[in-house]
Amino acid sequence: MILPNNFGKDVSLPKKSDPESPDILSDYHMKYAVLKIKLLYFVFAAFVILREMLINTSNAWSKQRLLWVSIVSSLAIIVVVLVYSLVASRYHHQKSDVDRLIAFETAVLLIMSLTLIWFTGKSNSYFLVAFILILIPSTIQLGAYVGYLLTIALALFILFLDFLHAGTGISPYFIEKDLIIIVVFFITVWITNRFLQTDRERILELETKANIDGLSGLYNHRYFHSNLSAEVQSCMFLNQPLTLLFLDLDAFKEFNDRFGHINGDRIIARIAQIMSEKAPKGAILSRYGGDEFAAILPNYNKDEALRYGELVREAVEATDMVQFISESSVDNAHMAEGTSLTISVGIAQWNDHTPNAMALIQHADDALYRAKLFRKNRVEVYDSILDVFEMDLEQEDYELLRSLQALINIINARDRYTSGHVERVVMYSKALGQELGLEADQRKSLSLAAYMHDIGKVNLSENVLNKSTPLNDYEWQDIKQHSVVGARILKEVAMLSSIAPLVLHHHERYDGSGYPEGLTGDQIPFLSRVLTVVDSFDAMTFDRPYKAAMSYTDAIAELRSNKGRQFDPDIVESFIRIIERSLEKKQNGKS
Repeated sequence: MILPNNFGKDVSLPKKSDPESPDILSDYHMKYAVLKIKLLYFVFAAFVILREMLINTSNAWSKQRLLWVSIVSSLAIIVVVLVYSLVASRYHHQKSDVDRLIAFETAVLLIMSLTLIWFTGKSNSYFLVAFILILIPSTIQLGAYVGYLLTIALALFILFLDFLHAGTGISPYFIEKDLIIIVVFFITVWITNRFLQTDRERILELETKANIDGLSGLYNHRYFHSNLSAEVQSCMFLNQPLTLLFLDLDAFKEFNDRFGHINGDRIIARIAQIMSEKAPKGAILSRYGGDEFAAILPNYNKDEALRYGELVREAVEATDMVQFISESSVDNAHMAEGTSLTISVGIAQWNDHTPNAMALIQHADDALYRAKLFRKNRVEVYDSILDVFEMDLEQEDYELLRSLQALINIINARDRYTSGHVERVVMYSKALGQELGLEADQRKSLSLAAYMHDIGKVNLSENVLNKSTPLNDYEWQDIKQHSVVGARILKEVAMLSSIAPLVLHHHERYDGSGYPEGLTGDQIPFLSRVLTVVDSFDAMTFDRPYKAAMSYTDAIAELRSNKGRQFDPDIVESFIRIIERSLEKKQNGKS
């Protein structure tokens, strides 16, 4: 498999364009604090310049005219400041816009300062020192480089004024005076910059402690959530993909109990190292909590995320546990013989049907739960009913599908078994559809029916769903109605109405003793007969509230013993071939 060249490089640290990053966070707030200083200086300089202009031009003006000109000019200055502030506030969200506005206002204030000096004595102006009120804020906002450029511009302006007005009368006194002022300004910039560097380093250190998990070296839970929200906003604005991975060590509690918490901590650090080594460029890696990790992949789709998840899973599985344990305790190394370390991964990609960041987390968590259910040590990608119709949705159907998704979520919340059962039945149905050579449309219908086959359970009470004792007659009648209710719900959605019969008849039996209509043999829709086999097999092989799970071997025997009675014989044999190949592959992997 060929991977992109950027895999394994440049795992993301706090990004320079991210307002949550420590160094940017300090600049971000400081820039707007010193903005007030610059605006006040602007008003002050404008009033002084106005005053000097009025003194030079208003000797013949009446007092009334002079008063009106002063009032109107003052109001004009205030309006200019307010308009500029309004414009700045509207464009403060993007860092590039902020920097352009700051550069513009600095240029304007430099011109104001030079004009102020010109009107108030030129090289002997008593407002030369006031230039510090621009120099310090500009250095804070744009850095020492801009501060030094402003100082050089002022120095050249002062020297120019000296040569222009002093003529041949220039004395060492002028040079000495100018040099002292220039040196003072350079020292001011240097001191301001040193203060900023120290402050930024201190803030960066504090933010790092707040954002980094001490054991793994990855970002922590708090930073993960704040960064995910920012990345979701970014992917929506830029219309770029965003994928989230949840990774969870398998049987980590047993590992801690067997090898101790010190080795458990070493495993956490080792997983973090593997994730960092295999991560694509720009990945944001976090320790979500305990033995669970998260990876945010901006601008990567779920196929690329799947490759990354597989790289991590394979690297974890390949860890030599004997050597790993011997590094901390040679005496206990023999205990690790035959022990393997594995990890399960759940993946979800942001799309138009994902309402918010928390929903994306829930989707990735659902995929991780499915990976755990499917014998662990695997990577699962979240699939939604809404994604299937992404290109074909009408608004009315979209709203109905959203409602169906909500119903399924309600059922899952009330009966956790149903969620795992549905996911496994979907997986089995996809595999069996390929084994039977079904057409693409049939495989799609079968997968959708598998996903929706228990939606009628929304009418059942939680007590009935989780009852550990045999059901009474009344409760059993309720259970038998769930396929009818499910079919009735699906008929209301035009794009799902074709699978309603599949859901309606998935509890029919081949000999006619099933429900709700007692159909026999070929009277039962073919895909319903397929769904019956996979649904029954999963019910046999996973614990129910009222019975323990069978082994796969016993379940296969049960399927064969009921051929021609409960199940279509041909479909049963096709499905058994899939299970036996899976068991053989698993056995070969162990050996």
